Amino acid sequence: MDIIVIIIGVLGSFASIFGAYFAIKAKNEAVSSAKLAESAKNEVLKKQKTTSLTGILFEAKKTQQIFGKYSIAQSNKSLVGVQFGKDSESLQNFIFHFNENREMIEQTTDLETTATYDILNQLLSDFSDAKGTSDKKDFGKKTRILIDDIIFKMKKSIDNRNEE
Repeated sequence: MDIIVIIIGVLGSFASIFGAYFAIKAKNEAVSSAKLAESAKNEVLKKQKTTSLTGILFEAKKTQQIFGKYSIAQSNKSLVGVQFGKDSESLQNFIFHFNENREMIEQTTDLETTATYDILNQLLSDFSDAKGTSDKKDFGKKTRILIDDIIFKMKKSIDNRNEE
């Protein structure tokens, strides 16, 4: 009877050792799976941010094209027929889009978004309030230059994110 108790005790010890081994192995596999899942989640979030940046970049390029005419206008006469109010609306829509994504832009680009947002709003105000075509042309040119800088920094960030 004592031998049976000893054998059962030894078998129980072996079972406990194997159980602990398999529990440790399962834990390590679970940790590995969790790390893989976290990595996949981070990759999806990164792609999502890159897609959002691309959308903002698209809006910036549309605005750049609209305000490009102010840089190439040789004289005020070449701006005859331009709908300044419509251009103001386009800039306003870009500013709305930019503002909605300021935190993400700040995290993913070299842009100082608060300062850029303030400058964009000031340029919009100046452009909208300008009475003469010459002033509209000057503020339009300044706006296009700022948009160029935004595009450059966003494109650089998107390219860097895509290379990683």
